[in-house]
Amino acid sequence: MPMKETRDTIIEHAFSLFMERGYDSASLADIVKASGLSKGAVYHHFRDKQELHDAAIEHFFLRFFGAGTSAPSPDESLAAVLDDLVAGYERLLLSVATVTPDQNAYYRFLFSILPKVRVTLQEAIAATRARLTQAARNDQNAGLLAMAHKPEDVADQCLAMIEGTGLLATLEGRTDAPDAMRRMLGGYRASLQ
Repeated sequence: MPMKETRDTIIEHAFSLFMERGYDSASLADIVKASGLSKGAVYHHFRDKQELHDAAIEHFFLRFFGAGTSAPSPDESLAAVLDDLVAGYERLLLSVATVTPDQNAYYRFLFSILPKVRVTLQEAIAATRARLTQAARNDQNAGLLAMAHKPEDVADQCLAMIEGTGLLATLEGRTDAPDAMRRMLGGYRASLQ
């Protein structure tokens, strides 16, 4: 098995166990057994369980949160930014679904790691908010968004709709969060004209 594939296999099995049992209850021996690899193979890629946990957080969460944080563009529309954000959310959910069918696992794991990644997530949210705010301004300048709406408020409302719709879908056991987000955001955008 190629090294990257071996590393990803270890991360996926570790992530599954971290979500199922929690960090403290998932031992390195459990991860070795679940991966089907040797203890040496696991230690070749990761110094300890903490480093493996950090890699799982990066692999399954932080790379998706960072996906929507590109610099604000003077010509990017609100629709384009929202499409990009929802697509990133969808990729994150699909990534989590590869290791567990438990829809609640995403939020359970996110809240368990929040103290550790709070600053990183706050930075990603601030960058996403700036991008949405600029896109709302761009739409105002193009006549697509009524001037009565503050771009900052539009950005916050869009962020709240994305996260709120995702959480509601999870609580209700629905698997259509990205489609629901697209419907909600489309209706909201139409109301802003």
